[in-house]
Amino acid sequence: MLIALCALPALAQLNGTGYYRIRNAQNTNEYIKIANDLLNYHTIVNAAGGGFALAFNTNNARTKALEFARLYLKTDIKMLPADFIDPTSIIYAEKKNTNSSNHDYNLIGQGTSLLTITTGMYDGSSADATFQDLYVTIDPVNGSGSGASTRYTAKINLVGTAMGMSVSLGTRYFMDDNSTFDIDEAYSNMYDQWYIEPVNYFNVQPEVELNGKYYTTIKVPFAFTLSGSVEKAYAITAVNSGVLAYQEISGTIPAGTPVLLQCGSPNAANCQLIPNGEPTFTAPDPNSNKNGSPRADQSSSYSGTNLLGGTYFANTDGTQSYNGYSFLADNYAGTSGKYVIGKDANGKLGFIAATGSVMPANKAWITSAGLFPTLSPPTITPANGTYTSAQTVTITATEGTIHYTTDGTEPTYQSPVYSGPITVGEGTTTIKAIAVKEGLYNNSEIVTAEYIIEIPVVHTPGDVNHDGEVNIKDVTDLIDYLLGINDDVCTTCADVKADGDINIADVTNLIDMLLGI
Repeated sequence: MLIALCALPALAQLNGTGYYRIRNAQNTNEYIKIANDLLNYHTIVNAAGGGFALAFNTNNARTKALEFARLYLKTDIKMLPADFIDPTSIIYAEKKNTNSSNHDYNLIGQGTSLLTITTGMYDGSSADATFQDLYVTIDPVNGSGSGASTRYTAKINLVGTAMGMSVSLGTRYFMDDNSTFDIDEAYSNMYDQWYIEPVNYFNVQPEVELNGKYYTTIKVPFAFTLSGSVEKAYAITAVNSGVLAYQEISGTIPAGTPVLLQCGSPNAANCQLIPNGEPTFTAPDPNSNKNGSPRADQSSSYSGTNLLGGTYFANTDGTQSYNGYSFLADNYAGTSGKYVIGKDANGKLGFIAATGSVMPANKAWITSAGLFPTLSPPTITPANGTYTSAQTVTITATEGTIHYTTDGTEPTYQSPVYSGPITVGEGTTTIKAIAVKEGLYNNSEIVTAEYIIEIPVVHTPGDVNHDGEVNIKDVTDLIDYLLGINDDVCTTCADVKADGDINIADVTNLIDMLLGI
């Protein structure tokens, strides 16, 4: 029973069976969350002396069992300051029956449940201890208010049987002991009181950005639908030569299905998922469930191919040791051989090697590295080079939208979209282009073309001021040039005689030209 509480998540404004969170009435910004999976009730019973010792309280077995349970609770259940609705803080409270006077609930959380943990037959040297039907009783506190201001107590009567006799570890209350979840022998104060809040949605925190979309992975033990800024959910279907194939999952995401999510916002508060239906749960048989506690059936019913695996928990270590006893985490998920959503050294989106020693809670991974498809680069024509006339430049791509720049800067999905030919005039122009496609497609490589346009200068004899016409003003400008008044002339054009020298004879020839002589 002790460890029973190890998987107790939380509750909220209680209105019968449904999804809730539980917030402490004293530390009002803290919610209960299931953080780890170091729970092994059978190990605790054995550590306390076994079923026989527990039944007859040999060597204070019940005191030891409760102490081990309390240590486990502090490891597996945390008090979470809530910036947004984290899935680890969500619990499905399943009412024992429809009787309005009955306040007993089974708590189904991260891949386990209260009944799953507590139900079973635990053998001892001379007697087996059997525990079953251990529900949590949730009662409103008299005089605490109504509606959202109602406060509740949550307690479990830890009673089993051995050799036909009752085995009791007493009634234990949930409490927040200085920001640490614990169990209290008797209800005492506000630390033992809780606000109950129905859960209409929970949030997901995006991890990596690509072209204005944000991605993360998630695995939760209940079905959900997309809401808010969460746009799409994907399964990973294959890894072919390091390139990932994927399939969008539409509609309700089955419980326990690890998925990759695409979001339109980097803000977790905007990225919402709505719990849907009921978690799958089958109450274990206390006679066949011996020497260990199986988890609730949270296997996914998704029928398609999905290479994603995942975890509900974030164990800080694979084992914990208390008073000389070592407890092994059944679902410990290290990072070796796991690849998580991220970008490689070249900024390409895919699954890259996980770092650290422990996978985060509610995350998914694949077991080989891979990148999402990369678009083929655009083609720019004509080829870059030096030209003697203005050029009409076209850009084509086999797929995606073309974004480009003409000032030499690197193009992104925010750069102008190519919609037609670009005219390149005199001077030097650098065009860069990239192909971009919405969704799980990496951008193409950037292609570059530099154009140097050198248009030859046309010199017309007599067009001294180089304005495109030959008239009397050119005579005036030529005389001013010879007098040193104006040197801003086309000297090649001023050499009307074409003898390599500019003098008064060129003025005479220019006048004759204008007179038609």
